[in-house]
Amino acid sequence: VQGAGADIWGTADAFHFLYQPMSGDGQIIARVTGVQHTHDWAKAGVMIRETLAAGSKQASIFVSAARGVAFQRRPTTGGTSVSTAGSLSTPPRWVKLTRAGSTFAAYESSDGATWTLVGTETIAMSADVFVGLAVTSHTTAALATATFDGVVK
Repeated sequence: VQGAGADIWGTADAFHFLYQPMSGDGQIIARVTGVQHTHDWAKAGVMIRETLAAGSKQASIFVSAARGVAFQRRPTTGGTSVSTAGSLSTPPRWVKLTRAGSTFAAYESSDGATWTLVGTETIAMSADVFVGLAVTSHTTAALATATFDGVVK
């Protein structure tokens, strides 16, 4: 998956999102096998977002090119993003995001079998959301390529 954009952060996101609709509770798991280093914060991972608008509520867990794993989310539409640091791991790294009602939980793993909780957040989203793979180059001047495998929705 290739993506450009200033970042997935702040009050609005700029990135590429490969997604499917999801209704109600669910999860997405993927192994990020590589993230092109266009910037230390170029990142790839899994995301659940309420709408496709730039300022949408969202929850995501990413592996960055050089800054490790992060559980990032925007709990309110157009609101400020929040981040919880995971390990300092770089790809390959497994990431998992779950939704149970309004509770979102983000996990990381080295092997896809033993998971470490990075964080949880309560975010009131509608039942119908979008779930998928997200990539940003963290710069508008370059396109970053990220590779994934083991994707399970």
